[in-house]
Amino acid sequence: MNRREMLGIAGAVSAITLTNQTQTVDAQESVAQDTDPWVGSYLKYARYDLGRLGQFAEAQTITISKNGDGYSLSKPYDEAQFKEITKGILSDRVGGLGKIFFGSVEYADGKKDSILRAEFCYEDFILYRKTVDVKARTSQPAGK
Repeated sequence: MNRREMLGIAGAVSAITLTNQTQTVDAQESVAQDTDPWVGSYLKYARYDLGRLGQFAEAQTITISKNGDGYSLSKPYDEAQFKEITKGILSDRVGGLGKIFFGSVEYADGKKDSILRAEFCYEDFILYRKTVDVKARTSQPAGK
């Protein structure tokens, strides 16, 4: 086996491993979402988003995690702590950063996605999370 073939096999094994890890993370996020609609990973879309990196200027991923009785966001918003002040509204209560509003969208094909609108001090943006339907994926008959 030459070097090129070995690299091809190594790449295929890495892709399979990455796919399995991604499916596990999606399933874990789906379970967390069933119990807490805020928790999960979102893609950030803003009108003036100068923080996009990569060959294709990929959207930044922001993760919301549960911390005790509140929530925290990943960088660059990791210093603020949010609490749900009313159903569907997270606030840092300090007034320094701002609020996050929960919403959803339903498409013509019946699929629904979670959308958050962040209104921060100097920045407004949308956080988009595609809903993962693990039940539908696992309840399909074998061989389909």
